[in-house]
Amino acid sequence: MASDREIRISLTSIFAGTGIFTGSWAARIPAIKSEFHLSPARLGLILACMTLGAVAASPLAGYASARFGSRALLRISAPISALIFAFIALAPSTPLLALALFLMGASNGLVQVSMNTQAIALEGRYRRTILSTMHGGFSIGMMAGALVAALVTHFGVSYHAHLLVVAGLLFINGLAIGFFLIETERAPREHRRRAHLSLPLAMIIAVAFFELFCEGTASSWSSVYMHDSIGASSALAALTFGLYSLTMTAGRLWGDRLVLRMGVGGLVRTGGSIAVLGIALAVALQRPLFVLIGFALFGLGLSCQAPTLFRAAGQLPLPEGQGLAAVMASAWPAFLLVAPVIGGIASISSLRVALLLTVGAAVAMVSLSSGLGRFAPAPLAAAARSKQST
Repeated sequence: MASDREIRISLTSIFAGTGIFTGSWAARIPAIKSEFHLSPARLGLILACMTLGAVAASPLAGYASARFGSRALLRISAPISALIFAFIALAPSTPLLALALFLMGASNGLVQVSMNTQAIALEGRYRRTILSTMHGGFSIGMMAGALVAALVTHFGVSYHAHLLVVAGLLFINGLAIGFFLIETERAPREHRRRAHLSLPLAMIIAVAFFELFCEGTASSWSSVYMHDSIGASSALAALTFGLYSLTMTAGRLWGDRLVLRMGVGGLVRTGGSIAVLGIALAVALQRPLFVLIGFALFGLGLSCQAPTLFRAAGQLPLPEGQGLAAVMASAWPAFLLVAPVIGGIASISSLRVALLLTVGAAVAMVSLSSGLGRFAPAPLAAAARSKQST
């Protein structure tokens, strides 16, 4: 039986691996856009395929996590996700690229639900908040992926070779982590049901929707904005997302302490306000330095939002994985919207004008955050339940 320390190292590695995939992919979007001669609108539709796959797979993730356990689900989905990433690198045409992104989104959705469910279970065993630090591992991986992408782009390495190497590393990692995971309790058959839309769950989903819209903007459009709208080099465009990832990492490493001091609502509200400032700065002052600073603030403001909201959803009184799956299915369409909507507006007007929609999403996130303090579970709810059961 694996120790808690071994499990934590294993889970941190899968969070980091998922981040490496995200950072590598996001930083190479401009190269893929150029390779397939995609307009902003077509690029938006192509990028939407990934989120469509994630949304489609979320109900399956919730059922499979409750039926077979998040451990088994993560063991299967992590290596499969890496193999599909290789398919993205090798896709020879736009339709096959769209299919690869759909499958990638579906497999990554299964990984997201199962790894967060495992992390929340481990947090209960530790009896202290560690989920934000886990997400810090994701951000470190995302930052590393983006920075390496900037470096290999500078030296002219094709995105095909780059992404294939990343896929191979993720496959090895996905196989290795399966030996060090938590065997969680499976829900009895009569309790395997879909999450009903309670007021706390609805509030978490609403805030997560706008938060994920903001994250989707950074992932899909930060590099494109710096390259196409500001006129910076491809390496500097990749660095934009890398800096966003760096500040997000820094914030998440402090998130477990901050959520105890500020509470769920206070932390989301404060972070959202910083995010508003950052994206507004990047849009208002069209100079490379200000865009870099703006996306750095954007990453810092968004850093603790996802782990705080995912923890709250995972601690609701529902079968394992059901709360997280509900958030994925209901809030992840924000990723589906951000790509075609931003791309469509950019085709009609400009990407700068389109990003005003993200400013509005960040403002909405701040406005809704006050309700989280009243309805979301306390940060240590899982630890308290674990303590009572011993």
